[in-house]
Amino acid sequence: MLNKSVPFGLIALFLLTACAGNLGTSKRKSSRLMVPAGVDSSVAARADSLADNLFVSIDREQRSETHKRIGKKSTAKSDTLWKYLANELDPSFRVSGADSVASIEAFNAGAKNLQALAQLENSDQKESESSAYKIEVQKLLEEARANFERALVLNPFDLETKSWLAQVYQSLAVRFLDDSNHKQAVDILENLVRLEKGEHSLFARLGESYYALKEWEAAHDNFVLAESVLLESAGLDFNIQDTPPAIDNAALFYYVYYQGDTEIKMRDTQQGIQNLQRALTYASTDKERADIESYIEWINWDDGNVQAVELRDQYLALQEQGKYNEAARGFLKLIPELRTRRAIDEIVWRLAALEFQFLNRKNEGIDRLKHVVQLAEKDASGAPIDSTYKKYFNSYGIMCHNLGLENYNKNRKFAFAYFQQAVAIDWENRPKSYLELAKLSRNNPKMVMENCRQALIAPEQLDQNEQMQAYQLMVEALKRTGQFDQAKQYYAEWVNLQRNNSPSLTRRGLGGGSQ
Repeated sequence: MLNKSVPFGLIALFLLTACAGNLGTSKRKSSRLMVPAGVDSSVAARADSLADNLFVSIDREQRSETHKRIGKKSTAKSDTLWKYLANELDPSFRVSGADSVASIEAFNAGAKNLQALAQLENSDQKESESSAYKIEVQKLLEEARANFERALVLNPFDLETKSWLAQVYQSLAVRFLDDSNHKQAVDILENLVRLEKGEHSLFARLGESYYALKEWEAAHDNFVLAESVLLESAGLDFNIQDTPPAIDNAALFYYVYYQGDTEIKMRDTQQGIQNLQRALTYASTDKERADIESYIEWINWDDGNVQAVELRDQYLALQEQGKYNEAARGFLKLIPELRTRRAIDEIVWRLAALEFQFLNRKNEGIDRLKHVVQLAEKDASGAPIDSTYKKYFNSYGIMCHNLGLENYNKNRKFAFAYFQQAVAIDWENRPKSYLELAKLSRNNPKMVMENCRQALIAPEQLDQNEQMQAYQLMVEALKRTGQFDQAKQYYAEWVNLQRNNSPSLTRRGLGGGSQ
């Protein structure tokens, strides 16, 4: 008896998820039909007639297995293929012995295509961007599809062939983004789940195809059925190894996760989060747990306003593509649609940054962000209580500092105001703004010393040349006020830095606008 199954490695290769199970087709063990004792012959005859429309006869199946590799070749007619897939057969249809043998031969040819693909996947030729590799993969999948279609035309009752054909359609769809293949997979799988109600992986694969087609409700319903069948069929496995039999938690995780995901896509946020949290209990790895937690955080960005967060991501994608005007217009339209203060502030920050950095609207940008910073809750030191706002404070500080530098040689009052604003908030490079204030205050030694001391509280935020400038300003201010001992201490610090600095830097003056 020749084996018609495909190696397990290929099953793992073509199932679209790690938890979709493989399909086995049981071999019928009963003998040739006879009229049982106590059964009327007319009833037996009708039963025999009906059976011919439900499965290949046992005798035909046995002869097919024997002659599988030597069967004659046959070509399927494309205009009748879907009749076979959907079991829309004429009542008089019968599978001949030759057709059954040819069906098995075609099945084996498809299996060989998949074996060749598996070898290609594991070879050194695999290159994700190689056009030759992609062409070879598509060729093998198309050949497998043709062979399985041919096998199914010849023997439309073979559920194993239907299952493999559906998987090939799904692989073609996923690899080459062809929705028509997903639709063909749906047609086959819809038929299979009517015939095989006990295979949870069939419902999951059908859910996958509906998901790819963005038919969220149909996808959701099939993932619900997949979970239900998985749980209800537990313990009905004749290959018992566990006592009591173990539930496949990996499959359960997958089915529950996609129930939640499709519910989110249908805007049933509350139920979706409940299922995502339920999936967390089945997660087996830190990555799975982290992914779900990140997803829930994404959903809750604006208190469950999923449409808003999807729009936010669309506008961020436009920004990444360099379409700054389009992104800015999108952010501006999004603001009135948001529910929470935190979400509004984030979008205002993103819009302000675009205006300031890319759209030559610096005044509008900094003015927008000013309101966010002003209204944010702060601690005694002026730092934001919500750590999320730290990046907004940093952006605002950078804007103020850079506008101070731009105005240094144009309007000193504006420059001074910007640096004063920059030091009034807690941002990461505040010492740089204190240094610029010291330069602008050189006519007031007291203010120079005060600003330099503030700049040197966190000297690591100044580069070496900026530190030297701060020490030099301190020495000059201390000399002017007669504090020579302290001046000598700061001078020693300056000398130490000067020895470790390059000559080109030591020759720099104390003009404004140091970066």
